[in-house]
Amino acid sequence: MTLAHCRGNGKESAVKPHILFVDDEAALCEMLSLYFREMGVEVTAAATPQQARDLIDETPFQAIILDLNLAGEDGLEVLRFAKSKTPQVPVIIFTGLDVDEYLVKKCLADRADGFMQKTAGLGNLLAEVRRHLPVPSVP
Repeated sequence: MTLAHCRGNGKESAVKPHILFVDDEAALCEMLSLYFREMGVEVTAAATPQQARDLIDETPFQAIILDLNLAGEDGLEVLRFAKSKTPQVPVIIFTGLDVDEYLVKKCLADRADGFMQKTAGLGNLLAEVRRHLPVPSVP
């Protein structure tokens, strides 16, 4: 998947939250981008850890949604990088890995702000993002 920058309906607003979604599953990135756009959120997707690091260096995001199982690198490395560069930006782990207490503790120790399994559903992910950001309500 190539780097995708998605904006909703061509209407830009200074108050529209902008999130970075980091996952190497192209179909999931597209689905989440469409979903969050419909919810009034600007989404940029990164398919590789290096794309994510470059974007974190270049773009001010209000939140990062991060998969842990990325091709070629552990997502925890991206989490550590994000928190070193932008410690105030919430990072929500969104993983398909089997979750155990050790993994959750490891993510929280590395300063993740939230932790969800991909099976939790889009509504739950939106609720987690709303916990950290003012996401507009859909009319």
